[in-house]
Amino acid sequence: MNAKNSERASRPIHHSPMFWIGVAMCLAAIAIYLWSDDLSWRPGAK
Repeated sequence: MNAKNSERASRPIHHSPMFWIGVAMCLAAIAIYLWSDDLSWRPGAK
C-alpha cells in the first residue's frame, strides 16, 4: 500500500468536497420537494 492510499483510507469522508456537494444537492432536492405546491399524486386530488 503506498502513502497516497494510506492517507485516503485514514481521512474521514466529511473532509471530502464531493461529500459536501452531495449533501448540498440532497438538501436542495428536499427543499424543492417541500416547497412545491403538489406534494401528493393521489388519484382524484383535483
